[in-house]
Amino acid sequence: MKYHPITDTIDLQASLRDILDTQEFKSVYPTLSEYLDSFEQQGIPAKNDLKQLLNFLVTGLSNAKGTQSRFRNEAERFTLFCWHERGKSVLDIKLEDIKLYIDWIWSPPKNLISDTTISSRFKYRSNSDIRVVNPEWRPFVHRAPKANRKIESFIAPGKASSIKHAYKLSQTSLRNSYASLNVFFKWLIDAELVMRNYLADAKKNCKYLIKGKIYQPPHTFDDEVWDTFIQSLTDAANENPKFEIHRFVVLSLKVLFLRISELSSRDYYTPLFNHFRPDPSNEGWVLHVVGKGKKERVVTVPDSYIENVLGRYRESMDLAPLPRIDEDTPILPSTKTGKPLKQDSVNNIVEEAFDLVISTLMKSGKKQQALDIAGASSHWLRHTGATQALDELNETMLAEELGHASVKTTVEIYVAPAHRDRIRKGSQRKL
Repeated sequence: MKYHPITDTIDLQASLRDILDTQEFKSVYPTLSEYLDSFEQQGIPAKNDLKQLLNFLVTGLSNAKGTQSRFRNEAERFTLFCWHERGKSVLDIKLEDIKLYIDWIWSPPKNLISDTTISSRFKYRSNSDIRVVNPEWRPFVHRAPKANRKIESFIAPGKASSIKHAYKLSQTSLRNSYASLNVFFKWLIDAELVMRNYLADAKKNCKYLIKGKIYQPPHTFDDEVWDTFIQSLTDAANENPKFEIHRFVVLSLKVLFLRISELSSRDYYTPLFNHFRPDPSNEGWVLHVVGKGKKERVVTVPDSYIENVLGRYRESMDLAPLPRIDEDTPILPSTKTGKPLKQDSVNNIVEEAFDLVISTLMKSGKKQQALDIAGASSHWLRHTGATQALDELNETMLAEELGHASVKTTVEIYVAPAHRDRIRKGSQRKL
């Protein structure tokens, strides 16, 4: 039997759960209904498994898109494995089943791997509300590394596409799989649906998981490349005002140490211009941020940013250079609808800015630097700002700026004194 997706888009999960036991379900999701019935006929309570999975996604997790996608993908894939490969309910799983699941995701069948990201599990049947399966969907996705795509487009056309990479689960992805399933099973235990969580035992004896953890310095842009960012984005905005938002987003992420989600509109929070305001101390400006885990913090805003970034960006929108305290304009509105931009749209802006910088580096004959940043993500900007700020802020101040719950986290990421000391002393050993 062919694999079939059993969850829909994040905004449709609750409605799918609510109609699952009704006649409406068969009408709205005809292919999914038939798929579940085929397992019910084998004695596998697939519909109940799906109900519990949807309950977990709707009530057991935050609505953050990244969180939902990560846990949905893993829990859905695990559920399908239980039905197809083990012939049993998720609620009947034992330790051996989890070990076999890890074998399966480590080396999945080729026919279950898509070579491109599938945007949707289901599609609307034309001119109706009926949701039918997307035949292109697969449980696994094998995408070429982002760096390869950038190299193909901007640096060495034809070179990257000629290199074939086999599907391979990274150590990070493997750990994420264990972590996601662990959260799922903890929820099942709390709901009194299973008696035991076997994930810890399975992970302890995993034959693929590499033990230990070495220091990985954060990815950053060097000073010369960062200067290229500022110059190329400023030149682009001077030529075409549509790039003002690119300049503003990139500089804000770097200078204010922001995660991309913190500039994006979410279900529970929208960044507004009046979140920039003078601090009551009268010592300078600050930005109110709601970050990871819905934690609030205040980020200090440099005077140079107010003058050269915020003021310029607002004037390009025909606004006064400084926001009013009662101004509720979104910081990043859509040029088409005026609605605040979601994270996908903000990420697209960052990627376009990175493409512009890579092109500038290539035109300047700096191919190696272009290659070095081909795989860069928006988080490199936050890391770059934090690394540079170590010369100006002590570790406690930097931890507050970054929103780290513990100074220890900041030190481990950006300072790593024990690691640096060991490398320095190790380099001095005699022959």
